[in-house]
This record gives sequence, C-alpha cells and structure tokens, in this order.
Amino acid sequence: MQAKIASKTEPDVYYLDVFQAPAYISKGVVEPLDSYLDMEDVKDFEEFLIEGFKKDGQIYGLPKDFNSLAIFYNKDMFEKAGVKEPTTWAELEEAAKKLTKDGVYGMSLSADAARFIPFMLQAGGKINEGDAVAFNTAEAAKGLDFYFSLIKKGYAKQPKDLGEGWNGDALAHKKVAMVIEGGWMIPFMKDAGPDVKYGITKLPKGDKEGNLAFTVAYAMSVNSKHKKEAAEVIKFLTGKEALKMVAESGLAIPSRKSMEQLYTEKYPERTPLVEGTKGAQVFQFGANTTKIMDALNKAGEKLLFNKVNDGKAALDEAAKEVGQ
Repeated sequence: MQAKIASKTEPDVYYLDVFQAPAYISKGVVEPLDSYLDMEDVKDFEEFLIEGFKKDGQIYGLPKDFNSLAIFYNKDMFEKAGVKEPTTWAELEEAAKKLTKDGVYGMSLSADAARFIPFMLQAGGKINEGDAVAFNTAEAAKGLDFYFSLIKKGYAKQPKDLGEGWNGDALAHKKVAMVIEGGWMIPFMKDAGPDVKYGITKLPKGDKEGNLAFTVAYAMSVNSKHKKEAAEVIKFLTGKEALKMVAESGLAIPSRKSMEQLYTEKYPERTPLVEGTKGAQVFQFGANTTKIMDALNKAGEKLLFNKVNDGKAALDEAAKEVGQ
C-alpha cells in the first residue's frame, strides 16, 4: 500500500489498520469522511473504535470489526486442579501457580507490549496523552511488574521457552493451561487443537478494567476520482446488513453496538471478548505509536532479564528512547 500510495496508484477504498492510522492521516493520504456520513448513524459504532481513526475531530475511517484480548484456558486442566476462572490479579496468580505442575505451566506469556499493556492500563496507567508519552508512571509500572512476575516466579513461560512459536501453539499442544489472546484463537484451535476443550474468560481486573482492541477500518484515498461512490461503498461495507454477516460469521466482533448482541446470542461462549471492551483502548498510541511499541518491548525484555531493577526504571528508560 505504501508503494501504491507513493505512486498514486492506490485503490479508492482500502483497509487501514488502527496501528498505522496516525501515520497515514498525518501524511494527508486519507480522505476525511465526515461530509459523507450520517452522524446519527455513526453513534451506533463503538466510540473508542471511531476515536482510533480521528484527527482534529474528523473521521478518516469506519471500523468494520474488532477483537479484544481474553484468557483462553484448558477446561480439563482447570477442573482437575479445582481452579475457577480468575477475575482478579491475585486469582490469576494463584490459578497459574496451581496449574503449574507435571511439566505443564500455568500460562504462556509473550514478552510483547501488545499483551502486557492491558495490565498497565488495569493498574491505572496510561500509554500516551495524544502524541506524548505517558507510560513512565508508578501505576503503569505496577502492571508491568505484575505481568513479568508470573514468569519470574515460574508460573508462566514464554512460547519460545516451551519450544513453541506463539501462545496459541502452547495451548493447542497442552503445554500450558492459559494464554492471553484474541478471537483469532477460535479458528486456530479448531485446526491446531481440536481435542482441547477450552473456555474463554475476560481478562482479570486490576485496580480497574483494561484491555486492547485490534481493529481495521475502511478508508478512502484522498486521490480518489470517485469519492461519492467510494463513500457509498464504505457505508455499505460497514452498514447493519454487512455487520450482521460479520456477527453471524463469529470471526470478529461487529463494530456496531446494535450488532454485538446478535454476536453474543449466536456465540454466547464468546461474550468475554465483547465484555473486554470495558476499559479498552485501540491498539494505537498517537503519532509515536511505532516508537512507543519498540521502546515498551525493550522495556519488557530488560525487566524480564533483570537488566533493570523494576518496571519503573524500565519505563523511564523507554520514555527516554521515545525522546520524551
């Protein structure tokens, strides 16, 4: 897409990932949609999703669907160990401890900011304020410290340390009892772990709710010669009929509030993924998103390998790396 945009050969309408949205919008390659939209209809979309595609009050994309993070767990392992679905950090740690036995670990945890950021949010921390860094606080550090404490205490392992490529493999191969992933696990487990009886429960609450939402929107090229028609395509693809199909497919959560109930009625076991919207923010952190993610990933590794004393020190160094 970047090559096509540079040569002005991009399509009229294309997917825009929320992670990349600030860069595309700031470069002026995406057409604002406000003049084409019914603002009353826009209210049907999850507001925090729309916010991921806004700049200076204008909307540059309509999200088609999304996924949040949840705990996917092995029901048989839970039953055998007498463990219930954890709802707090303390319960999560206790569950991971009880489930770590007989060569199996309580959890597979990635040293990935896209997985530990929810815990920073749950502790009352923030990642950014607009385009500025806001993660080097005691609250955010509390969440970071808790996440990696599960690995340091021996209740969790990174996928690579289990000989696996990612968290999904670890659960499918019964090497762990729990992983933190999104709805993409559902089709994966059907193929990779058909004999695993698994459940889904929302992320445990810290001092507050916190989660990440992963989404893409339909956006219009500023170079489109058919903007009116392109807008109609975007509105059709994100309309109630189209998102009804999304809900019924079960592959992702519809971005419209009016369609979420249809999703949970057809797939009640996936309700925790919808409940994960409480306290969620989109997987994007302003114009410095890429720098922030790189710095946070390094901070996690430093903490994990004891190159810093604690999460606050790791986050202070990360803030300096971003340049703030």
